[in-house]
Amino acid sequence: MKNIITPIFIIIIIVFFPLKSFSHVEHYKNVEKFIMEIFKDGKRIGFNNYTFSRNGKNLIIENKTAFTVSILGLNAFSIKGSSKETYKNNKLISFKSDSIQNKKVKFVNLYLDKAKEHYFIKGSSYTGKADLGIVIGSWWNHRVIQSEKNISPISGSINKQTINFIKREKINLYGKDYDTKHFVIILNRLNKDDVKERRYDVWLDTTTNHILKVNYSKYGLWEYKLKQVIYSK
Repeated sequence: MKNIITPIFIIIIIVFFPLKSFSHVEHYKNVEKFIMEIFKDGKRIGFNNYTFSRNGKNLIIENKTAFTVSILGLNAFSIKGSSKETYKNNKLISFKSDSIQNKKVKFVNLYLDKAKEHYFIKGSSYTGKADLGIVIGSWWNHRVIQSEKNISPISGSINKQTINFIKREKINLYGKDYDTKHFVIILNRLNKDDVKERRYDVWLDTTTNHILKVNYSKYGLWEYKLKQVIYSK
């Protein structure tokens, strides 16, 4: 996995993604809401929902997330947070989030600099510049599996990622069958002394390019599942 190089990464994108997928924000122009549920070891523990609104050339995606993991009746791990992504002419211009993780305050404030040459991030884990090609690590956006870096939507840390296409798979979610593409994302934090790799398995709907499911392991199996997409009439 570590030996995946940029040319292979580019080939994967060209071969396995339709060209329309590169109009990332426009691809969601009829979406009003993503309703996503969070599971820990098969038990539903919370939600991760995105709401889409439009104002002229601006697209605003707001997120509400909350979950609690209980052990022996006690809250062992919890997050409650919200965020707001703003795009103008299909380009990210700002991102802001506030979260409480186990009673600790986490935040991100990202904006486009005046010269439009880079982003500036002030976050609970990182403060500094970021390349314009970077993507917010939000699970509504299929561009997270087309980018070499992402920004944590909770703390602002920058992650380097490699993406590997696994195979086409048929999965069942909430009683419905989907044809998907299964990818693996391997993340390494760039601005922390954290050498531990983190693996995310991602299933992409071949028809809509929506991320249907995300799995990762951390003291058990975590799953984010897209339960419903609400479209504008």
